[in-house]
Amino acid sequence: MKYTLRIKKNKVFKYIFRKGIYSKGDFVVVHICKTKYTNEENANNFFAVCVSKKNGNSVKRNRLKRLAREVYTQEESKLKRGYNIVIIYKKETYADNVDFFVLKNDIINCFKDLDLYE
Repeated sequence: MKYTLRIKKNKVFKYIFRKGIYSKGDFVVVHICKTKYTNEENANNFFAVCVSKKNGNSVKRNRLKRLAREVYTQEESKLKRGYNIVIIYKKETYADNVDFFVLKNDIINCFKDLDLYE
């Protein structure tokens, strides 16, 4: 991820959920919020993926996270910069039932709804 840093702090997650906007897809919910570094020329995005324990064991959860990160990596150069982005999987989503291309279309549609593309 070239222009992106990871979100790790719980208070940042809470801030995004409280102040940001979101879009729902079939498998994911995407939350976004502007960062305080939006005015700089070299502003970065901050990114995180959340998967619940109800989505399966650790192997399946990690697969879901890898899929979401790969979709984000492919679309990263087309996105606006200066945003906090959190992708949350719905509890009904399992790694066995999700195809990469279906998930990619779902996340891209959420990004379009949130007007993240330049």
